[in-house]
Amino acid sequence: MYDYKRGLVSVVIGLFDVSRFLEEKRLGCVLNQTWRDLEIILVNDGSTDDTPRICKELAANDSRIVLVDKQNGGLGSARNAGMDVATGEFVWFYDVDDEVELDLVEKNVRWMGEYGTDMVVFGNEFIYPETGRVETTKFKERLLESNDALKSIFMDELLFVPNGNGFVWNKFYRREFIELCGARFGEQRIQQDELFNLKLYPSAQRVFISSEILYHYYIYNSGNNRSRFIPDRIAIYESIFDEICEFRDRWNLEDGRLEGYSYRRFYQGIDNSIKFNTFHRDAPSGCKWRRQEVLGILSRPKVIKCLDYIASHNSFTLEGELFFKAYRLKSFPAICFLRAVFSSLRRIKHRFTK
Repeated sequence: MYDYKRGLVSVVIGLFDVSRFLEEKRLGCVLNQTWRDLEIILVNDGSTDDTPRICKELAANDSRIVLVDKQNGGLGSARNAGMDVATGEFVWFYDVDDEVELDLVEKNVRWMGEYGTDMVVFGNEFIYPETGRVETTKFKERLLESNDALKSIFMDELLFVPNGNGFVWNKFYRREFIELCGARFGEQRIQQDELFNLKLYPSAQRVFISSEILYHYYIYNSGNNRSRFIPDRIAIYESIFDEICEFRDRWNLEDGRLEGYSYRRFYQGIDNSIKFNTFHRDAPSGCKWRRQEVLGILSRPKVIKCLDYIASHNSFTLEGELFFKAYRLKSFPAICFLRAVFSSLRRIKHRFTK
């Protein structure tokens, strides 16, 4: 077995108003990794709370920490800023509210050295603190020694897995490989991870997939991507749809399931943009603005094309079917009525199941 005992690892951590988690966890699962050769890059993305102060305290007690301050631009731009100053042979992205196994880095460095891979993929848990539910994503362990081998298993073993696999925190990268691909995160404020990985897959020649569960991802109701109002949300979903299509063509993936995947992802974005973003408490107030916004979304050419595809390729629950018909009819009153009815039903159900 290859004895790999050297290798600086750049741990890139984007931070925005996360003083709660920094105070509670003090980066313990990163600072206490069994692999000590770390460059821990903390990127403060224009935080307005005590995040900068706590970062300085942590840096004063650990010389491996590198501090980067920037104006707020979203997690993708923060990770880009971290990669711009990274000097490690390897790169790993960590989210500050999560937990990881203390030998995560050591195992990944060993796999990188033993197999000479461009990247490693490993398993993870999704933890819902409010309910205590835990969902596990475990992969079949294998070494892929060519890009064709990676392409052959991509759809079934990397794309269509429970809870998805577009994340960067359950992957370990050789920094030289990222730079050769010219990969950086997009400027959109949501769902940057998957697009980053799609820039890498067509060029990866050696990938190790581990069956081990090393990352524990916490999902908080207040932190999901629907909890924020984003003015250009529908445009972001359109750009994601376009990039998935470009990825399909670039990698010459002929599996028709990818087309369905891209349209279903886009439809979820349309649904979120209308039902949650348009009616968000931070959105401009007034029925007139909401009506214009909803009708504007439903009149976009790509949205119309997506609705046409979904009409003949998908099945819905009763709620989903009713909303879909309202979208096809561009009926703002029907959408408002359905939101009110199903919100009331959910409140009643919650009250009687508590």
